Amino acid sequence: MRKIGLLIPRTNLTVEHELQYLFNKNILDCNNYVFYTAKLDYKTSYKENKEQYLKDLAEDSKNKMEDLKYLDVDYVGYFCTSSAIVSENLNISNNPAEALIEEAKLKNIKKCLLITPYNDELGSKVKEELESNYINVNRMINLNLIDTKDYFDFGKNRFEKFIIDNYRNDDGDIIISCTNLPTLHFISNVEKNLNVKVISSNSSLFSKIIRENL
Repeated sequence: MRKIGLLIPRTNLTVEHELQYLFNKNILDCNNYVFYTAKLDYKTSYKENKEQYLKDLAEDSKNKMEDLKYLDVDYVGYFCTSSAIVSENLNISNNPAEALIEEAKLKNIKKCLLITPYNDELGSKVKEELESNYINVNRMINLNLIDTKDYFDFGKNRFEKFIIDNYRNDDGDIIISCTNLPTLHFISNVEKNLNVKVISSNSSLFSKIIRENL
């Protein structure tokens, strides 16, 4: 049995929900995997200074990695896309920023509609990261959500319809950035409805975890 550690921002309501979805759908088997979650803390409020908040999470990951070492985990995933992009001192390659790029290459996604819950500044950093890895962001939608409860509610109840209603024929495939947006429950429906490939931070990082821990 593989022991997987998950580093998750304290404000994130979504990752455990997505994890439960994977078990419910028999994509994960409790006989093969056990997951330990460590909640990342911060000194700066997201509303006060978004970039510093993200760097705080990366800094606290060092403490939480020590906690996970005590549990003798085999593998650690870091569940914050924007923090992985803006934090130069993050030393965890199993993060959603890298996983998105890896998944896009595996699925031959070269042109996309990028959707983020961030403001334009953070959204642009994600766009730059994708384009530096030869993924053309044809169009970007930044939802500018603030409250963590809004993230969860939007992803769970309104996001699927929003994507279908706002998709344009020349957008290409769809990349969704942010681990705090529930996406796993609707990705296949959107793919069938729009005849495109859809990947998200959570779908990509969980796929990477499964690939590397078979």
